[in-house]
Amino acid sequence: MQNNQIVHIGYSHKNASVAVRDAVSLSPDVALAFIEAGVNNPASAIQEMAVITTCNRTEFYFVSNRPEILKDWLFSEYQLRHHLDLSQTDAVPLILFNEDAVDHLFAVAGGLESMVLGENQILSQVKSSYDLILSSGYQFPLLNRLFQEAIRAGKSVRTNTALCQGAVSISLAAVELARKIYSSFEKRKILLVGAGETNELVAIHFKAIGATQFIVANRGVEKRQKLAEKYAAKAISLDHLEDALLEADVVIVATGSQHYLIDFALMQRVIKLRNHRSLLMVDISSPRNVDPAVSKLDEIFLYDIDHLKNVIAENLEKRRGEIPHAKELIATVNKDYSTWLKSLDVVPTISKLAGYFNQIRQQELEKFVNKTEDREFEHLEQLSKSIVKKLLHYPILNLREMANGQKLDMSKINTIWEIFRLFELEERNKEDKTN
Repeated sequence: MQNNQIVHIGYSHKNASVAVRDAVSLSPDVALAFIEAGVNNPASAIQEMAVITTCNRTEFYFVSNRPEILKDWLFSEYQLRHHLDLSQTDAVPLILFNEDAVDHLFAVAGGLESMVLGENQILSQVKSSYDLILSSGYQFPLLNRLFQEAIRAGKSVRTNTALCQGAVSISLAAVELARKIYSSFEKRKILLVGAGETNELVAIHFKAIGATQFIVANRGVEKRQKLAEKYAAKAISLDHLEDALLEADVVIVATGSQHYLIDFALMQRVIKLRNHRSLLMVDISSPRNVDPAVSKLDEIFLYDIDHLKNVIAENLEKRRGEIPHAKELIATVNKDYSTWLKSLDVVPTISKLAGYFNQIRQQELEKFVNKTEDREFEHLEQLSKSIVKKLLHYPILNLREMANGQKLDMSKINTIWEIFRLFELEERNKEDKTN
């Protein structure tokens, strides 16, 4: 046993500004370089290492027997590779040890630690971190198993709870609203008024549910062409918006315009030309770009950002209600990992403890060599073995029961090693083998 501990050091939306999160973010190649620098440098005392990096978090997971030096090592690597002095920022990294670090990773994978509760993308990002471990070529048994279990925990939460269900972003809420009206989108035309980030996310969500026909209307040529190319869409200027409204089934409006782009008179004409065919319109602009009076037309189903915010608020409340169930599922996986982890520690601990008592027994017996007859020495030897066996009976029995009953943590094991100075015994044995 090397007194190894699992350590988490990380920055997220909970303890760092956007500027700091941007600064500490790592590409996969750079993350791999950090891992290589850590495990290949004996002075770092890093046996295993993994990195999770997303837009809202950068987290490092270590296995080390010198956890107290890891923060300084990490800061020095950022200084060396990014010319970033983390000690000069306002952000204080979150540092967790052993069970707390494990529980945190499982909560991250389950979506409980995300900025948007229950977001789904984080699980794929944890998987990417696990893939990075595998591709590194290093043997990381503790973290390998830890990330496998984290992925299992994340899948369990998504399969057995509603924590990740229901739209909690404006773009997804707009698409889910459309799904309540139309069952299929393969033949539906989606008109996106505005070519910014919001409508790009809307397009992503529509494509995910089968939409293939898009029209992008935007004032700026470059932006509309860029978005249109991504989705094989028709790109038009706002001057041709009326024509696009005639053929659309769903209209999503998201621009920065300070006035109405679509007014009552325009839609009155459009509805007549559409032969009074119904139309779903979702205005997620702020300020609104569709005149609210348009909702007076019977054929128009108009929703604005306030409607969507109410839907999001309801969905978030439902997700919060799933937190206790999600934590129960995570605790089950955590228990499995903890049992496995403790089984690794309890066997060498028992072995070293028995070795410690037997070493003392043998040292004391040596005092009687050549001082007693052979038969008497045999009796002494048997007596000493019996005494050691009885002395070890309850400690070993309790260690095993505590490990099986989830009452044995790494700190207790470390305490046993410290009380009986088993670390010194291990070092002496290594020296004896070397000599």
